[in-house]
Parts: sequence; C-alpha cells; structure tokens
Amino acid sequence: MQVYQFPSVEDQEVIRTAVEVFLNTQTGSARNRMLKTIRAVLDRYRISRFGFSDYTVEATKMPGFCTVKARNLVSGYNCPWCGEMLYGLQSKVRILSIQERLNNHLVTYGCKCGKIFAKYENLD
Repeated sequence: MQVYQFPSVEDQEVIRTAVEVFLNTQTGSARNRMLKTIRAVLDRYRISRFGFSDYTVEATKMPGFCTVKARNLVSGYNCPWCGEMLYGLQSKVRILSIQERLNNHLVTYGCKCGKIFAKYENLD
C-alpha cells in the first residue's frame, strides 16, 4: 500500500461529494456511505483529521466511521444561508454529529442547500 502525505485534490473531492450526496438525498444509506467513504480516504493517508473551509472530518475510535464537525457557529432556529427550519419532520436540515458536553451539546447540522454549521443546544 502506498501512503501519501496529503490527500490529493481528487480525494478531497471524493470527501466533498460524499457530503453533498448525503445532504441532497438525506437517506440513512447515503449517510452510512458518506461516513465510510470519508473514513476510507482518511485511512488511505493514515491521517485522523482533514479540514475544509466549512467543516472538518475526523476518524472515530470505531473502525470504518468518522465524524463531520462544522467550523461555523450559529444561533437561532433556521439555516443562516437559506432559512430552512432546523427542527421538524419536514426539515431539510440533518444532524451530522453531536459533541456531548456537560450542560450543552455542540450539534453539527448539514442543510440541503449545502451548508454545514454548528449550534450549541442547551439541555434545559
């Protein structure tokens, strides 16, 4: 197996495409494929994290999976780019990851418009 020092432009695009496909289709199988695809790229380069402008992807302790974490923090109840409601059965916003904390959680959301962002959710 050949180990590269930095993900190629093509492999970076593989990660971006996997995320975009999940955000567009919003199905469970697309989510699993996204996570496994991202992890395969990380494993190929033997790295645990890689960053993009809006988000980072990180390997988990569980083999074959990863997390997506937003770089942009927002407040409110709507996607700041397209206005889609964060909550509700018909929402086009999906949870990508949750970082559990003592009094609140940092939740990373992905919207069908293609934007990824995070919000602190209080446990009141």
